[in-house]
Amino acid sequence: MRVLSVDTSSDRGSVCVTDGRDVLGEVRLACSVQYSERLFRSVEFLLRHVPFQLSDIDVFAAARGPGSFTGLRVGLAAMEAFVAAYQKRGAGISTLEALAWKTGITDGLIAPVIDARRGDVYGAVYRRIKSDFGCDTLIEEQAPVVLKPAEWFAVLPRTPLFFCGDGA
Repeated sequence: MRVLSVDTSSDRGSVCVTDGRDVLGEVRLACSVQYSERLFRSVEFLLRHVPFQLSDIDVFAAARGPGSFTGLRVGLAAMEAFVAAYQKRGAGISTLEALAWKTGITDGLIAPVIDARRGDVYGAVYRRIKSDFGCDTLIEEQAPVVLKPAEWFAVLPRTPLFFCGDGA
């Protein structure tokens, strides 16, 4: 399965093309230029270096937040347009879930936290478990919230936590 995915939820985004479990290419987006100016150039660049075309993508995925409203709008709109144009599947990925998943931690609670600006953070708590079928599943232990850091820390479970994200 070929996937084109974009993350435009923060100042440090990315565009990635995968084929099955293989990452064929990734462009990291970290500069002062707006996503609206660099996202499509990055997609075009990646597609020049893979052995298939945009029409051969099976799934178009985008970070759905939380994160920068304007950035999210650009990424989601772009992937929705590709879904409509090529009659393919689309997927929205939670930024907090993606951070928790990326840790690979299976023996504790994972608390991704993202700087929401204006003195707030986005945060949630997850647990990764092994299913009966041998694949991992991410369980939401505490729903995503936006709070002042002190308020968020006050409602966290009183148990060891693994923190990740730029708000940690």
